[in-house]
Amino acid sequence: MELLTLLSLAFATFIYAISPGPGLFAVLATSTRYGPVAALWLSIGHAIGDILYVSVAMFALTILAQTIEQAMVYVQFFGATYLLYIGYQQYQSKGVSFQAESQKKSVFKLFLAGFVVGGTNPKTVIYYLSFLPLFIDLNNLTLATEIQVILVVGITVLLVLSLANILGLKLRTHIEDPVIVKKVNKITGIIMMLVGVFVALY
Repeated sequence: MELLTLLSLAFATFIYAISPGPGLFAVLATSTRYGPVAALWLSIGHAIGDILYVSVAMFALTILAQTIEQAMVYVQFFGATYLLYIGYQQYQSKGVSFQAESQKKSVFKLFLAGFVVGGTNPKTVIYYLSFLPLFIDLNNLTLATEIQVILVVGITVLLVLSLANILGLKLRTHIEDPVIVKKVNKITGIIMMLVGVFVALY
């Protein structure tokens, strides 16, 4: 692919990824509550979820995408339930220090939560199917083109989520008081539960 085409694809992905949605809210809440490393793992999981959809868009026909959209209703249900569960846990957590809490947070759970947010939105694959043909010929893909598209989309989505991570980190530096931390637990827990509702309805 030409450099201009890759840059255009990156720009289109950036605009899509930066629009308010469950991914941005989840990363912002996690960064504020657990710090940048935890939010980074969540972001990586989310980016891999998006990469999964990009791969489907490149390798599958529209009919297959429609089939996946129907099947994803069940995936959305389980994903939303999981997010509601971890949101409730966060809401109920006590006002402990940021560092102590972040050490207890499982990397796998953070990665899984990110993947759930990024991988349970069937509309994402439809979105990629709609704009990828503007940049590539889906009927004549080469391995090099596929790798380029996956890298551009993955890196761009991760960049956008990193911006949300930085914003959450800046908020975090202003809320070190344990009493405020407890309030943050409740706020971020509610946000995570709302993300679960968003995933179910989006």
